[in-house]
Amino acid sequence: MPDVGRKQIFRWMGWFALANALVLAVVGLRYFQGFSPGGTGLSWLYLLLVFPAHHVLLAVLPLFLLLTPIVLLRSSRRLITFIAVVLFALMIAVINLDSLLWSQSRFHLNGLTVQILGVSSWVFAGVILLISLFFESLLAGWIWHWVNAKNKRRGGLISVLAIVAILGSQLIHAWADAAYYVPVTSVGQQLPVYKGFTAKRQLVGLGLVDPDVSREREIARRLSRQLGDSRKGALNYPLQPLQCHNEKPMNVLLIMADALRWDMVDEKTMPFLSRYGNTHGQQFLQHFSGGNSSRMGVFSLFYGLPPGYWGSFESMQRSAVLIDELQKQNYQLGLFSSATMYRPVALDRTAFSNVPNLRLQTEPADAPAWQRDLIMLEDWQNWLVKRDRSSPFFGFLFFDSTNAQEYPPELESEPDLQPENEQELSLEFANYRRSARFVDGLLASVMAQLNTLNLADNTVIVITSDHGEEFDESGAGLRDHGSGYTRYQLQVPLIIRWPGRESKIFDHRSSHYDIVPTLMQNVLGCRNDPADYSSGHNLFAGKNWDWLLAGSYYNYAVLEPDQITVTYPNGQYEVRDWNYRILSQPKVRGDVLMSVTQENSRFYR
Repeated sequence: MPDVGRKQIFRWMGWFALANALVLAVVGLRYFQGFSPGGTGLSWLYLLLVFPAHHVLLAVLPLFLLLTPIVLLRSSRRLITFIAVVLFALMIAVINLDSLLWSQSRFHLNGLTVQILGVSSWVFAGVILLISLFFESLLAGWIWHWVNAKNKRRGGLISVLAIVAILGSQLIHAWADAAYYVPVTSVGQQLPVYKGFTAKRQLVGLGLVDPDVSREREIARRLSRQLGDSRKGALNYPLQPLQCHNEKPMNVLLIMADALRWDMVDEKTMPFLSRYGNTHGQQFLQHFSGGNSSRMGVFSLFYGLPPGYWGSFESMQRSAVLIDELQKQNYQLGLFSSATMYRPVALDRTAFSNVPNLRLQTEPADAPAWQRDLIMLEDWQNWLVKRDRSSPFFGFLFFDSTNAQEYPPELESEPDLQPENEQELSLEFANYRRSARFVDGLLASVMAQLNTLNLADNTVIVITSDHGEEFDESGAGLRDHGSGYTRYQLQVPLIIRWPGRESKIFDHRSSHYDIVPTLMQNVLGCRNDPADYSSGHNLFAGKNWDWLLAGSYYNYAVLEPDQITVTYPNGQYEVRDWNYRILSQPKVRGDVLMSVTQENSRFYR
């Protein structure tokens, strides 16, 4: 097998990658098992473009990134062929195993999921690898024969078609993402390691997309075609039809302060909320969010589901059953967010996706967070006064000052909120506490109006946060939120004022997963087992979580009472204690991992 020129090797690599793109596409069909596009011409066009385009990239990029430096150093046909054969044989074996795992649990392979694979799975992967090595060797030889032959080839035309498919699919996805077009955005969720291009701000700026009009049009389209019905999609949510009857409806007010962690609720930082919880509320002292970032924290609250579901619910714009039932029972929805509803929480595409005329942001959007919070509060109070009093209401207030760490200038001189020293973290923490004090005053205004309007005795009030915030208290070099799965980033306050219930302190381990079941059962009169629509339990049942799945924007962690297992996108994982120190001898519990896997697949068909 003599060495050949670099040009000939690159030609062979291109054709070999193209042939393997076809092989990977055939294997990847399993990801689409039981799935079909939304039945529109554009969704079918997108599928016809993105499926070959994705697999061409999946084959071409790894091969050329790995082999180009080697070819430039040494143009050995034998060496290049050997590496390429092994690479694609491994890819075929991995994608076979990954697609099998995906079809069963909606999890991809990583360092943690391989812990629960049985012997049969590894035997299967090994057999596939051996078969693939043999097949790839034959294919490589045939491609060399093809490249060396004198007959005319059409590599240029195929390259152009591949580029057109790649660019076309990404442009369609960018428009569909900006225009809330579910039949397109739901397709990409089925592809492994796929990331569609987004350009909502640019498309809106160019006048190519009107987000308000697009959103209302998509709601109407889903309702007319019943695409929001889980029986017609990949999601099976809820598992059983809801059986709810509410004879004495109560109002519900859900208040979230972005990035507010549990230990801010004290007499020095948030005196009103501290006294309010002690005298009026049920306080849950070991309450955890389902995420260390806004997206997953809010998702875990409104759905009571693990973060692994977020991508599917967002791409299909499947609303939360809590909001569905509120609408069914003719609740008036007063939904107000100081920051936008669409970035980063995507409430416009998830929990509130079926709410018409949704208020997407508080204007002016470029105002400081504390000013937007004041404007939002005034808008809420006006809405509350003018609402139709013949029906109950569900209110949602999402304050942003604690996340932005912004506050009115007069709080700068508060004696109880001064930094301990002039170090950067101490100054930031002081600003954080000042912003929490500001939000505390806003909460006092909210409660005062409810009392004035005689609504407090018929309104369930839930006060919490989407996630916490860290200033390296763990000593692991972590700052802000989304940087790790420490108590400071996950534990949040939960104070509930429930008419007819006495003030009480609960010290069992509770989570955001438990809020939806509690409201569904105790407010909306739903008789279903919470497992039909949630991973949580009724808060007042006092049940500890044995494990909890928390997510970020790019990874997730399994929380257990004695340890935290953190996964990473590259497949690696690490196990830490609750002081966030690496455990040298971690306990990998197969039963917990199996439960995590099962919970992440229950609501798929």
